[in-house]
Amino acid sequence: MALRSQPRLTQYRGNVLTSAPAVEPVTAAELRTFLRETATGLPDAEANDFIAQARQEIEDYSGLALITQTWLMSIDRWPTQNEPWWDGVRDGAMNDIHGARYASDVRLPRYPLQSIASVTVYDEESTSTAVTVATTFDVDTSQHPGRITLQSGATWPVALRANNAIEISYVAGYGDAASDVPAPLIRAVKQLAAGFYSKRGDGCDAEQAMRESGAMGVLGIYKVARI
Repeated sequence: MALRSQPRLTQYRGNVLTSAPAVEPVTAAELRTFLRETATGLPDAEANDFIAQARQEIEDYSGLALITQTWLMSIDRWPTQNEPWWDGVRDGAMNDIHGARYASDVRLPRYPLQSIASVTVYDEESTSTAVTVATTFDVDTSQHPGRITLQSGATWPVALRANNAIEISYVAGYGDAASDVPAPLIRAVKQLAAGFYSKRGDGCDAEQAMRESGAMGVLGIYKVARI
């Protein structure tokens, strides 16, 4: 087997929604009340479309997950130093694999993180192996974004497939119900949905609607700055 160098810490990362929220954070009736609109002027089906669009735009812009949802993140390699490996095992001391000078965590794009559903690694023949999360990683649900950190004394599970060698299924969101979502974010969804409603047919894009509705200002305190 040939030597293969690890990529930089900034690497390709896929993130796919696998289980959508069961409910929206705002109901059609709540949006009509916010707009002072009637059910005739804004039927449920149309209102729900504006709400779903607003919620998704807010989540995509901020990285948030409002209502509980499941995502699958795929990465090519664990975040170790860009050095060669042999048969997936580093030829060296434990400090070379797990030490303060090496990155030892993986951050999940959507937050707040609730839990890790599964971690799966693949060998060069795409044979999958399930990783025991409890004995390999510490799961940090307090940070935004959440992360999994390699436990002291543990080593990264072997992942050799050229692309998407690691799949992490995780659950994110404030909770299962709209009442779990912070009030400012509920208001942002209403503001943006109202913006879409008022601009319907005018060709207003999402960023413009977010800015003009005031939703972007609300999201400023929740959006995590990327370095």
